[in-house]
Amino acid sequence: MRLALLLIFVAYPLLELALLIRAGQSWGFWPVLGVIIGTGLLGAAVLRRQGFKVAEKLSEDLNAGRAPIAPLADGGLVFAAGAFLMSPGLIGDALGLLLLLPPVRVLVRRALAARLDGSSTFEVRRTNMRWRRRQPPKQDEPPVIEGEWERLDDDKENRP
Repeated sequence: MRLALLLIFVAYPLLELALLIRAGQSWGFWPVLGVIIGTGLLGAAVLRRQGFKVAEKLSEDLNAGRAPIAPLADGGLVFAAGAFLMSPGLIGDALGLLLLLPPVRVLVRRALAARLDGSSTFEVRRTNMRWRRRQPPKQDEPPVIEGEWERLDDDKENRP
């Protein structure tokens, strides 16, 4: 586990940086900057658009009584694709573009399902909730007035 974290937090950024430097040397600064900015904008657009589509698909599956496993997984993978595209770096851009392709998402979803098979459960319950407005207080009850009081007629020192 420590090795995986080391690779994620140390080796991956170093690889991205080395690839950006190499691409900058061969393509030039402005084309590399254009690719980074363009894929960042593409990632933001993907995240914005896909969020609504995933919510609609989840709602459809839940209303039909189906477990929304595929839409949840696809939504998570598209979210990961958008995050990869928004992060600066060519490796992340390549991963993000690959995750935008539906056949690649199916393969990744199957691999994740095989890895998680039997380790978790999922249950769908449907309930009917009815909302109603709160009833106003009955008019025959007197209003409650809060305050403090002090009896002054027992206090003989204050009398003239």
